[in-house]
Amino acid sequence: MGLIVQKFGGTSVAEPASRECILQKVAAARAAGDAPLLVVSAMGRRGASYATDTLLDMVAGATPSTQDLIISCGEVISACLLSAMLESRGIPSRPFTAYTAGIHAEGPFGDASPTGLDGKVLRQALDAGIVPVVTGFQGVLPDGSLATLGRGGSDTTGVALGAYLGADYVDIYTDVPGVAMADPRIVPEAPFLPYLDYRSMVRLAAHGARVLHDRSAVIAEEKQVSVRVRSTFDDGAGTMIGPERADSPTPDFLGIAVAKPGNGQARVVAVCRTGKGGLFRKAILDAAKLPVEPLDDPDAIGFMCREDEAPELARTLFKAAMGTVPNP
Repeated sequence: MGLIVQKFGGTSVAEPASRECILQKVAAARAAGDAPLLVVSAMGRRGASYATDTLLDMVAGATPSTQDLIISCGEVISACLLSAMLESRGIPSRPFTAYTAGIHAEGPFGDASPTGLDGKVLRQALDAGIVPVVTGFQGVLPDGSLATLGRGGSDTTGVALGAYLGADYVDIYTDVPGVAMADPRIVPEAPFLPYLDYRSMVRLAAHGARVLHDRSAVIAEEKQVSVRVRSTFDDGAGTMIGPERADSPTPDFLGIAVAKPGNGQARVVAVCRTGKGGLFRKAILDAAKLPVEPLDDPDAIGFMCREDEAPELARTLFKAAMGTVPNP
């Protein structure tokens, strides 16, 4: 029997139909003899009743500790709802907060980092055949205060719990079937990668690829956690993230990442495999016809543009890179 951490994001928990998909994932894992542990985000996006931004808007101007406390309620609601749904289907379950799960953290409010886990209570639940549903995005500071882990922090919770509990896999469920070489909503022809090494995932996430939060990718690399990025809405294998493997070579061109730092601006970055940026630089510069944005990563080539120009620039750079050299 394996331990599988299953993390579900806001789009997965927001609607009744998607919550049914979650129940099916849990039931399938149990039928296969595995012990699933769920990590959940708050439901939906700004405007939805329990979304993080909706809750944050209610206390705009409050102290950071107050803001963290109220926005943590979104994950609590998701955990209680999913746990109750599992119970109604005859699957023993229990919701856990950062306090009851024993998730320790350090750092500032709004951007803390997980530092440890008192795993006894979660292990007892798993040993008893109970499916824990843990609130993502939060941890407990040394003084007992609750702090959130930054945007995308539920990914961080999932990977950290996988590391602390020695999970066989951490499955990050999203609305796309894996890690693509560009946002498929912008570049529909971008292929999904069956395998990606840790360092490449860290770099893609750091440059703005939104499929996996950058801090969670760093933890996965440091702790050697086997991560699978999968779709809530199908049964595909998704993208496995792990150490470099000779039988699953990383392509020389990793993909296009788009970040939106604000003020109507966007950064579009062509990310190449470490040491391979020179293969693509000329073709990408010729296609972009824009000044290069200075980056700390020598194998990433970035450009600033207006936010409304980013999709077309992403498509242009993707086409230029894919036409440069064959990718394995």
